[in-house]
Amino acid sequence: MFAALTVVRLREAITAAGLGRTKSWVSPDDVQAVELPLAKAAEKVLGSMQSVLQKTMMARDKALEGMAGVLDKEKDSEKSMHLRRTKATEVRLVRNLEDLRRPRDEYQVVALGVDGGDAVGDGGGGEEASGGMNPQFRD
Repeated sequence: MFAALTVVRLREAITAAGLGRTKSWVSPDDVQAVELPLAKAAEKVLGSMQSVLQKTMMARDKALEGMAGVLDKEKDSEKSMHLRRTKATEVRLVRNLEDLRRPRDEYQVVALGVDGGDAVGDGGGGEEASGGMNPQFRD
């Protein structure tokens, strides 16, 4: 689900940024890391997934509450109980199409830089804080 949503949202963000005809969809150098199409796509993907998974969990809990009495009365086999729990846990995409079409805006991308191998926030300034590439690796 994450990969499928990311592909769709990335294409949408690329189109919105006017990069559809740009080679390799490369943004200009003056674009901040949090404004890149992938960052914008990630915000929407996380919003959609959170909504769908949260509603799936609530539906699962409700279904399992309703099954509690049935499972005890029938003395179902372990396999049958497993199948009922699995069915109750299935992700409900069709019922949550609106969450996929219009995701929540509760996730904001934050730029992280690298300073000596440790992740740091925006407080440092310089190339790392501006989202520039700094290929430092630790052994």
